[in-house]
Amino acid sequence: NVRSTRCGLCENHCNLTINDFGGGRRFISGNRCERPLGGTKKADLPNLYKWKLEKLRSYGEPSGNPNPIATIGLPFGLNFFELLPFWTKLLRTLGFETVISDVSTRDMYMKGQHSIPSDTVCYPAKLMHGHIENLLEKGVDAIFYPCMTYNLDEGRASNCYNCPVVAYYPELLKANVSALADFDFMMPYFELADPKRFRKHAVSYFCKKYPQLKKKKVLEAADAAYQAQQEYCTAVRLEGQKAIRYADEHGLDVAVIAGRPYHVDPEINHGIDQLISSFGLVIVSEDAVWQLTDAPEVHVLNQWTYHSRMYGAAKYVTQKENAQLIQLVSFGCGIDAITTDEMRAICENGGKIYTQLKIDEISNLGAAKIRIRSMLAAVEEGRKLAEHNA
Repeated sequence: NVRSTRCGLCENHCNLTINDFGGGRRFISGNRCERPLGGTKKADLPNLYKWKLEKLRSYGEPSGNPNPIATIGLPFGLNFFELLPFWTKLLRTLGFETVISDVSTRDMYMKGQHSIPSDTVCYPAKLMHGHIENLLEKGVDAIFYPCMTYNLDEGRASNCYNCPVVAYYPELLKANVSALADFDFMMPYFELADPKRFRKHAVSYFCKKYPQLKKKKVLEAADAAYQAQQEYCTAVRLEGQKAIRYADEHGLDVAVIAGRPYHVDPEINHGIDQLISSFGLVIVSEDAVWQLTDAPEVHVLNQWTYHSRMYGAAKYVTQKENAQLIQLVSFGCGIDAITTDEMRAICENGGKIYTQLKIDEISNLGAAKIRIRSMLAAVEEGRKLAEHNA
């Protein structure tokens, strides 16, 4: 007997196909983690991907402002996955109510698919069209999505660029989403790497658009926003250290998933974090560990904030015996072609195995499962060999 059902054991809500052969024999397919197979104990290990998603969603809770100046929508994708604390605090301190779009789903992607001009761009960018449609359905007064050439400067690279897609995708949305033609789509050019410059531009933009706002108020909001962002980053690092301690105390391996902030989106990673967790690994992300080691030597121009974090995470793994690196790479991401060779070199020069998983619109995790099992088998074999030689 064959039947289909939707799993409700985690937020993936996988569509399962259950083949029942009688006598208690079953074969289940379509699952992105081991929970339908009874792997709940391992799935409850510390998972920073899961923690970060829940933390970021909490910024969408209503502020309780009874008389906001306006309700502004924030799309929950791309660099908003990291900067949501900043923009939420800034806008709410100014007197706005903020609403974030829902967590990505395949249905949301399909709603925005008609306005995607190129199929070669990465899936995280394609999803933004659906997030815009979702915010319009929520009835917000405006949508705020700034263009940002630069990311936050963490002092570990020769520059702190965003990739062109992350930096300027609002321009593409404005030009291709017809519903935005007569809508208040707020698309200023802001740079957070230079706080002084950002404050100047924020005063100019917000005071001109909303005359009731005064310079002092905008400056206060900017200070509060930078503080909120710092608190979030600190919380991520502390949670990462907590997860690593748990792994050390329980004799477990740590899987450092190195990617970009928006790889936390379950529609983008397809539950890979929970799949990895089901093998008994503790999950941490690159932004929780990159600062725990010195910047590694690389043989490319290191000018991207996200890249420099991944390089640091790779070096951290080489210095921690029970840590393994898994890099997530998006199809359609041109500049990830730069990172993969460098990440492999850092890992292999440090005696560690480099594992890469390509994600995006492919939801079948069979190949990913094989690769993770192969990595764990190779790690175990290496440890047995080291023990034998000792």
